[in-house]
Amino acid sequence: MAVRRQKVIDLVNSLFDIERKVVDLFLDSIPGEAKEHAKSARKEQLMALRSLLDTSIKKLEEAEKKGKKGPKKVEVE
Repeated sequence: MAVRRQKVIDLVNSLFDIERKVVDLFLDSIPGEAKEHAKSARKEQLMALRSLLDTSIKKLEEAEKKGKKGPKKVEVE
């Protein structure tokens, strides 16, 4: 599970790096309405990333719950 978690972290970092580079390169040179569309697209990308993270967190939490076992009943003779 630690390997998968690290892959998700690496993916998130890569996505943020790409997003920052695209914004730095293009957003200042985009005119008017196109700039607003670019900002909206950026927001949508971040929301998609949030959804991915929420799903990953939920899966980790469910796995933790399954891993925890309650008290066992022990038969005493």
